[in-house]
Amino acid sequence: MNDEIFDSAYADADKTALRPHLNGSRGPGEGDGVPAPGPSIEAEPPHHVAIFDPGALLIQLERCYGRAYQFEAETELGLPQPNLSTEEQVRLDKLRWLADDERGPARPLLFGSQATRDRLAKARLACPGFAVVIDLVDRCVALSMLSGAALSVPPILMLGPPGIGKTHASKAIAKALGVASHAFSCATNSDAQQLVVGHPTSWRGSRMSVVNEALVGGDTAQPVIILDEIDKFQTHRDEQPYHVLLNLFEPENSRALEDEYLRIPFNLSYTIVVATANDASRLPDYILDRLAVFEIAPPSGDELLAITRLIVAAALAEARGAIVPPGDDVLARLARANPRRITRIVRLALGYAAAAGRDHLNLADVEAADRLTAGAAKPEAIGFLGAGRDG
Repeated sequence: MNDEIFDSAYADADKTALRPHLNGSRGPGEGDGVPAPGPSIEAEPPHHVAIFDPGALLIQLERCYGRAYQFEAETELGLPQPNLSTEEQVRLDKLRWLADDERGPARPLLFGSQATRDRLAKARLACPGFAVVIDLVDRCVALSMLSGAALSVPPILMLGPPGIGKTHASKAIAKALGVASHAFSCATNSDAQQLVVGHPTSWRGSRMSVVNEALVGGDTAQPVIILDEIDKFQTHRDEQPYHVLLNLFEPENSRALEDEYLRIPFNLSYTIVVATANDASRLPDYILDRLAVFEIAPPSGDELLAITRLIVAAALAEARGAIVPPGDDVLARLARANPRRITRIVRLALGYAAAAGRDHLNLADVEAADRLTAGAAKPEAIGFLGAGRDG
């Protein structure tokens, strides 16, 4: 990380009022984790990093107010407040949201541990088709344990047909790492700029970056950002969405990526980015070159049967033991579909069993649920419509 960009805010004597507010009430050396200016080569690696530039935040606040910003004293002293348009007031409210956060700009980094590796091993069992991806993350955790450096995971692309569990595996990795995951559907998102860098205030409906908002609201500098169906990004004709997304994959850019709405640099270089896609040919080469690409084959045979058992066990747990585990014949029948469809079939089949007053699934339940998910089941005619047809 280019720490000098953010650390300069703390070294500037004109910005000393910002430090106690953004760092909370703790003094230097009391574990606030904000790196001091000019760390020596021998210094321990930081356990926290600044996720935005506090000096730039102060500058923007003072431009809104037209004077020095006094933080808590603004209310206590009854200082005059700026007379702003509605749009400008919304932006000021966002700036004050950053300034009023008692945690300040500092967020903790992730470090490898045996507990994390144990959780990843469980995730590998729960997502057998994604072992190669989970193994990559596990090696990154092992390197962090060996070196004492913060966890560093390259941007990942999981490539494969729909319905095989790519998003589920991404969230399982985040859970194993002990961090929040934020999933963004690129197939339904029409604005890459809003997602990554926000809009300039000259735009109608401008707002800060969605990713930055999630980062500020979280508890770590290293959340998992899931870009779901990245190959289906739909956007307006004047935007180049992959040029915008490129900033997330380039460390030199993401270390101080300016939010165009707030006009404050954010540090996204520690975020863990996992993208999913169905068709790599729809992605530019300059995007693929910056991702660790894993082709995930649809599960089959024993692997698909193992996944089916996991899906059924989860559904039965939600049913609180009202339905007993099915026999091998039912499991084998379920294991003809992809994991996403198996999940839907199982949930519907449980309803068929319950409606019949049974505490177990049979093949007829699965067949009926399968037809329903495929849209093959035709609704029965009701009321006078049915009588008219008979007549």
